[in-house]
Amino acid sequence: MFVMLVDSREQQLPDGTLDMLGELGWDTVVVGDYEAALASSRHQTVDALILPEPPTNRHEQQPESFRRLMRLAADQRVATVLLTEAGRSPHALPETLVEAVPISVSLDELRGRFTMIDRYQEYIKRLETELKNMERLGKQLNEHFREVDQEMRLAARLQSDFLPDLHDPIGNVQFATLYRPATWVSGDIFDVFRIDENHTGFYIADAVGHGLAAGLLTMFINRSIVPKQVDGDRYEILSPSKVLENLNIALVDQSLPHCQFVTACYGLINHETGLLQYSRGGHPYPILISHDGFVSDLKTQGGLLGLFREGDFPVFETTLQKGDKLLLYTDGVELAFQPAGSDQLDAHAYYKSFEEFADLPVRDMVSRLNARLEGEDGSLNPHDDVTIVALEIIG
Repeated sequence: MFVMLVDSREQQLPDGTLDMLGELGWDTVVVGDYEAALASSRHQTVDALILPEPPTNRHEQQPESFRRLMRLAADQRVATVLLTEAGRSPHALPETLVEAVPISVSLDELRGRFTMIDRYQEYIKRLETELKNMERLGKQLNEHFREVDQEMRLAARLQSDFLPDLHDPIGNVQFATLYRPATWVSGDIFDVFRIDENHTGFYIADAVGHGLAAGLLTMFINRSIVPKQVDGDRYEILSPSKVLENLNIALVDQSLPHCQFVTACYGLINHETGLLQYSRGGHPYPILISHDGFVSDLKTQGGLLGLFREGDFPVFETTLQKGDKLLLYTDGVELAFQPAGSDQLDAHAYYKSFEEFADLPVRDMVSRLNARLEGEDGSLNPHDDVTIVALEIIG
């Protein structure tokens, strides 16, 4: 351990200080003034410092060299014993290792203070080393998180590029969508696509969970949903049941973990007849809002996708008329429209919101639902991805 003594001409240190430090096993150096102490500290590491505070009256400032030396001691966390006339000093702050003691301190008390410094100096240095390591690790983690954030932003943008632009009607059907990922990337995905002049296919799917793993699975779902089979110049439009069967087999062939599965609902609408065919696999029931305002579930069978190869996804049919609306949604919707301030879970809260806006055109309806979610307390930190695909027969 190395201690520096500043023995200024204005105030001598207690007699025997140098011998006492030698008895404690400290290496010492004595400098004549504060300027010399500053110069010496640039060339060697000082573990402790003992010096007298220069006497001043209230109209005088302490020497600049002394103030610089105290700043250096505070910045470098040097254990400092400051001998003062009053036994206190504005430099002895809680966040520093500067301790003010009376100028009349006895040699035994000074010995005790340096004994404590000797005992704890090693711990202080070890903590400072750990602190520096933590600061270095913190910088590395910040850089890593910055890179991850950029990558997640890119993933979110790529995922959104897969989603269709549904501003204009498709034939006599107006679509509208609501898409709110819980994180950068979503476990929900949907698509709407014209198959031929008379048919449009659409689906909504939900990979269990959210985040990057679920987001990657949605890209696979998007690629694996094939609405028609082409044979030369001819093609066959696949039934919703067959589309989900093929998707299920593709997912099973990926050997997903048992905790990873998918729910989906696929629909096929005939623009000429208004016939809607649909199948579902473990997904929430589609909701039909008839032109006269009646709201009902379209209850269908169909198990989860990606678990068993032998999946059964029956096709159900209904004919839509002008003014009828159909809503497909993911299970995040069921938690998204809870009453503000209520501790009780309302399992039908979302249904009430659908009924409230049922008489609006489908684009206005979805816009109002989105505005309601914006006003929810948890909208900045949603529990799950929220997606709605809605359509209305407009002609």
